[in-house]
Amino acid sequence: MKTYRGDLKSLERMLPPGPYAMTIGNFDGVHAGHQHLLSRLFESARELSCPSVLLTFDPHPLFVLAPDSSFRMIMSRERQEEVLGELGLDILVSLTFDSTLASMTAEDFVAKVLRPLFHPALILVGEGFRFGSGRHGTLETLSRELSIERTRVVPLPPFMDGGHRISSSRIRKAVDQGEIEEANRLLTRPLDISGPVAQGEQRGRLLGFPTLNLIPPDHRLVPPPGVYATRTQVGAALYDSATYLGTKPTFGTHRPVIETHIPGFSGDIYGEHHEVFFYHRVRGERSFPNVEALKAQISSDIESSLRYLHDVVFEGSVRPL
Repeated sequence: MKTYRGDLKSLERMLPPGPYAMTIGNFDGVHAGHQHLLSRLFESARELSCPSVLLTFDPHPLFVLAPDSSFRMIMSRERQEEVLGELGLDILVSLTFDSTLASMTAEDFVAKVLRPLFHPALILVGEGFRFGSGRHGTLETLSRELSIERTRVVPLPPFMDGGHRISSSRIRKAVDQGEIEEANRLLTRPLDISGPVAQGEQRGRLLGFPTLNLIPPDHRLVPPPGVYATRTQVGAALYDSATYLGTKPTFGTHRPVIETHIPGFSGDIYGEHHEVFFYHRVRGERSFPNVEALKAQISSDIESSLRYLHDVVFEGSVRPL
């Protein structure tokens, strides 16, 4: 997959001329509904003998349109690009979203972005697709404005599961409620959070349970506080693990942390990238009367996490990473 990033002027210089079979959207999470749309896009691209393209926006439009909102991304841009490439997308175009683009009418978006950049042979989007300033643009707008090019505008009905549409907002709600298995089922992969190993307070090591510490990235969706059965990737190796997410009420600290214990793991890897994959919420956050009670609970949490990973992820129906 080829990736092109930049504003409108830079993309005009970089992007090869069309025609393309394309879709438009943020595709946060690249969940089962997104995958269904992409599979249809790939089929159409093969029929038309042209590349498949996803036009997305960076930053997410809500960060520009509603900067004070509590919106959080399900997936990092790096992970999104990796997954889209694995699925078979030919070209990812990430257009810088700024105030100029936000104020662009639907008609101008077609005239200044879609037509000159892509010369689209086909645009495949959800049947509720809206675009342009005020979200006034519709499928009819696309068809009308691209009629000279004879662009096929194809609406796709929502991808349903259990009588409800699969959406990024549905997945966010599941994660917020600690329903990690449900979120992972809709995503078709485990929720993950990644970043460099940060210097911690060394309390886990002193307790006998050393951890890899991760500072939650800004504007990223994280599960509610508690202990989770996880798997953690360090370099090329993938380990079963138990992860604590939240504050440290027993010690009177309230800075959010993600601390992952990998049984038997040792080594100084501060600053190295690691990725934590969440499978199951073992328990919620709570305080303990003393350190000994905390140590006993940590030991039980680790045992519960490893048992879940073995009995459900590998012996059951959950697809492991």
